[in-house]
Amino acid sequence: MWEKLKNDKYVKDLLIKLLTILFVAAIALLLFDVLTQSKDGRRQIVDMDGGTEYTEETAFATEEEIRLEEILSQMKGVGDTNVMITYQTEESDTVFSGANKSRKVEGVIVASEGAGNVVIRNNIIIAVATVFDIPASKVVVFEKSDVDTE
Repeated sequence: MWEKLKNDKYVKDLLIKLLTILFVAAIALLLFDVLTQSKDGRRQIVDMDGGTEYTEETAFATEEEIRLEEILSQMKGVGDTNVMITYQTEESDTVFSGANKSRKVEGVIVASEGAGNVVIRNNIIIAVATVFDIPASKVVVFEKSDVDTE
């Protein structure tokens, strides 16, 4: 039976078409993988609701922001706090270690309930500047609004 199928021209044509379709599909999948990566190798994945999935870098930033929010809100008079940290990414190429990426805190924005008090605002600025070893001019503190946005 195998000999009969091997010599059948219809089976050979069908096999060639199937292999061609598989080859084109494999190339399309590879192109899709390459085109969805950014230059630094991260992938952008959009959820059904339009949100994006966190990459390792943004997850780290969020964890750092949460830790800072927790510690600031424990300070006397500060109250509920939200924090946003911006980073400067520096790439350095060395002969021995290859390409290295380092992240440095560029600036911090803090919204706090107690920031209306000048002393508390100053304490927040000093704490954040000390934690990240940045100048106080890179830390901006705002008073959190009382209005609920429901």
